[in-house]
Amino acid sequence: MQPPPRKVKVTQELKHTHAEQMSRLHIKHQTECDLLEDLKTFSQKKAAVERDYAQALHKLANQYLKREWPESLSEEPTDHGNMYTLWKAYLEGIVHVSQTRITACENYRNQVSDPAKTARLQKEQQLRKPYSKMD
Repeated sequence: MQPPPRKVKVTQELKHTHAEQMSRLHIKHQTECDLLEDLKTFSQKKAAVERDYAQALHKLANQYLKREWPESLSEEPTDHGNMYTLWKAYLEGIVHVSQTRITACENYRNQVSDPAKTARLQKEQQLRKPYSKMD
């Protein structure tokens, strides 16, 4: 036969339950803050990688565009059958696309990284509020 259960004061039990819930809430908030920080860091690094790629592509295409072109290219600018015209149009397209990618990288960083940082700071502020009320 088991001994009778101990009588615990209701207030002590409530304090224990409250402390346990606050601990779990703190862990949940901290996990969410860590996730937001990871999201911010990832987006910044991804934007940097994309920007570096776009800048390198832009530089490469510009190097080839700066080369001297045969005289026949300037005589027939509407002749798309000319291989030089096609090559020049391709390189100009690459320059345009790379410039668009650079702009997109900046927009991505601003639209993901900055809001993630703000959300994380708000989460951390919310986390501090309950503890300051208890003290």
